[in-house]
Amino acid sequence: MSNAPEHAFPRPTPSDLGDREVPRDGHALDGARVALLVTGSIASFKVPLVARALRRQGASVVAFASREALRYVTVDALAWSCAAPAVTELTAESEHLSDDAPFDVYLCAPATYNTIGKAAAGVADGVVTAALASALGRMQRGRAEVLMAPCMHGSMHTSILERNLGVLAEMGARIVPPRDAYGKHNLPDEAALVTAVVQAWSARSSADRGAALRRAKSP
Repeated sequence: MSNAPEHAFPRPTPSDLGDREVPRDGHALDGARVALLVTGSIASFKVPLVARALRRQGASVVAFASREALRYVTVDALAWSCAAPAVTELTAESEHLSDDAPFDVYLCAPATYNTIGKAAAGVADGVVTAALASALGRMQRGRAEVLMAPCMHGSMHTSILERNLGVLAEMGARIVPPRDAYGKHNLPDEAALVTAVVQAWSARSSADRGAALRRAKSP
């Protein structure tokens, strides 16, 4: 019979991983820069898990958080999970343009009713909406992919929402279907969001390779 106290448990297994490093699950996003756009939904508290899941596939991730998002997730949690400073305001550095280090994929998750409406109407009045405006412009020039993950109470699923999502989809944005539960459009789990980003990244990489091949063959 053991004499160890009931509350005793062994020391953690030693690891070579640094505090903010993540174990790799694959290489599907190697070389991809992902902007994680976080809006004012209670589901924002889950975003650090999404950031780390993207990094486990090799992505470099930077979070952009609206003022409303910071009611539900902290700047430190976003910076720690992304291993990069979070963008919470726009400065003379023009963070929303990211010209010095362009993003390949923009994932707005959670995407609130308000943010979807503003993006569809061309309103760029904050950190996330300004980044989205630039992202949509880059997308229409074939330079980036934009994904929206709607997240809201079911009573907010209106014809206005459907119209706004249609506007964004017609522009070329990818809509990630929400998880249907408890009368709400819930944020998909990390695996579903990572899969959506991988698909977008793969499509973009294929298009880039095709364009390069066409240029090489042209006289």
